[in-house]
Amino acid sequence: MSQQPFASQDTGIISNLAQLRKGQSATILGLADDSADSIFMKSRLQELGFLPGERIYVHAEAFPGRDPMAIRIGNSIFALRRQEAANIYVVQNGHESA
Repeated sequence: MSQQPFASQDTGIISNLAQLRKGQSATILGLADDSADSIFMKSRLQELGFLPGERIYVHAEAFPGRDPMAIRIGNSIFALRRQEAANIYVVQNGHESA
């Protein structure tokens, strides 16, 4: 999976969740399923509510290194390692206040 976002004419910036910074929000487009290890992770993320169309917000990042990151989805906040977050494709919505 590429670590570089690319521009979409209709929806804005498409990237993966690991590329977002504290204060940025996005809408989930989908989850990667390109290896046997990620099938379990994809299932677990879906159970937690990381589903296409859901809005997410980067609530916090660990210091130093920005890993893990705290992600708000709905009324819940989850800690994700950037390695896990890289499997979540998103379209950025910009900045929000917490």
